[in-house]
Amino acid sequence: MTRRYVCLPGMLLLTMLAQAYGATLKNAEEAKELAEKVLARVVVGDMEGIATVVKPHWSFSEEELEALVTQTAQQRHLLANRLGKSIGFTLVRREVAADIFLRLVYVERCENTGLRWLFTFYKVKDAWKFNGFAWDEEIAKLFSSSH
Repeated sequence: MTRRYVCLPGMLLLTMLAQAYGATLKNAEEAKELAEKVLARVVVGDMEGIATVVKPHWSFSEEELEALVTQTAQQRHLLANRLGKSIGFTLVRREVAADIFLRLVYVERCENTGLRWLFTFYKVKDAWKFNGFAWDEEIAKLFSSSH
């Protein structure tokens, strides 16, 4: 019975550290699942939902995440007529750099054009940490080797 109480503080500490430094992902497939959860929120226009999905895995300040989501929402609002309605997303490629960085490149399909989404993950020991995301209209970069 004493052991249970000794382990409890350690478990609480690990939980707090995971929240403070971002929960890790076991493998590249879990990284892909996280990216696709973000994109699923984007497709339905739930920009605030991005923060909900990303927050447990975010290793940086909460203010930085909020700024990223706010900026995304504002830019998406400005581009709404040009893009048209979001109709889905497609994984274009996976890229690995020195076995420590993973980048997943997606295209968000909209009625009038597409957007390129980049999700980056960093490998620490045997786990992946979510490093961030970016999106742009640079569809031409999907066809060249210079990303």
